[in-house]
Amino acid sequence: MVDNQIRVGVVEDNGLLRVALSSSLEKEAVDVVFSVGTALGALELIGKSSIDVLIVDLHLGETINGIDVSLLWQKAQPNLGVVYLTSYEDPRLINGGKSPVLAEKSVYLTKTSITDIDQLLSAITSTMGEGTVDERVRTGPLAGLTDVQMETLSLLALGHSNNEIAKIRGINEDSVAMSLNRISKVLGLPAQMNRNQRVHLARVILKGQGQ
Repeated sequence: MVDNQIRVGVVEDNGLLRVALSSSLEKEAVDVVFSVGTALGALELIGKSSIDVLIVDLHLGETINGIDVSLLWQKAQPNLGVVYLTSYEDPRLINGGKSPVLAEKSVYLTKTSITDIDQLLSAITSTMGEGTVDERVRTGPLAGLTDVQMETLSLLALGHSNNEIAKIRGINEDSVAMSLNRISKVLGLPAQMNRNQRVHLARVILKGQGQ
């Protein structure tokens, strides 16, 4: 291994993608110190492995998500850079619609935005510079929604009725209906809140999650 070789850890629950990602990085002379498929596997390596950058998916199919993993790793290694590589076009989707606290010196990339390995390498190196990197530009139809609107939409996608959403948010049912109409307007959907419209709104969330 070369002395100045970048050392990365990969946390990705999709086995095929994890292998392909690790292989592509190694071909670019990046030292893949570890490549694991679970949050627990990544956390067990804290204090045992030393890396420069953590590449982590948001959704790992467990109670602990990729953001939690990155924050715990960065607490142990304050200078660690983090690249979030995920199918979630908006990080709020992993947090019930609320804006999560992301790691310092982090870059947020969607898997569909990466067309070649150079883009990923650029993101990796940008997290290793001095100062704070904060590339969290929201894209896609959900970018125009406020955190409150995202929370409402997330609750709808989980199958909650307007009445249930109202109770969870501590507002009345009419306010929920008005909020959903505003969300529909932002997303460019008709504002009539019938059953089909609720399905369309739920699909926006699912699409944002890469499903």
